[in-house]
Amino acid sequence: MIKAKEGKCSDCQNKTRLIAGRCQFCYWKNRKKVKESEAKELEPTEEIKEKKVITVSRNKKKYIIPKQSAKRRSQNVLYLKKRRIFMEQYNTCQARLSNCTILSTDLHHKRGRVGNLLTNERYFLAVCRSCHNYIEAHPIFAKEKGFSLNRL
Repeated sequence: MIKAKEGKCSDCQNKTRLIAGRCQFCYWKNRKKVKESEAKELEPTEEIKEKKVITVSRNKKKYIIPKQSAKRRSQNVLYLKKRRIFMEQYNTCQARLSNCTILSTDLHHKRGRVGNLLTNERYFLAVCRSCHNYIEAHPIFAKEKGFSLNRL
């Protein structure tokens, strides 16, 4: 974390933590003045009001970051198809740990889900929910038994 700079405020001369050379109170007071002056600049003048010219305020378009990229979306379509086929072929748990419910419901990725590993069936493992939770909670045990592999 960045340590706050301490010094004298350029407006009120109090010694305190500074934001852009001012104490917090003076900083926000100054920001309010700046915003008001910007709003006045956008207002039409008397001459323009008489001519009835409509001014358009500056509205910035907000860019919404997509939850998934186009590449990841296409990978997910392929992954869901491969997952469904794999789970139909292996409908019993392949881990068979304690508290196993035998029917597989989850798909464990031995090497993770990054990039092309998401759709690589060599690293798929059909497991039940309780076994999958145990494998995720105990990574050292999972590597010893071969349920998880190094990602490098």
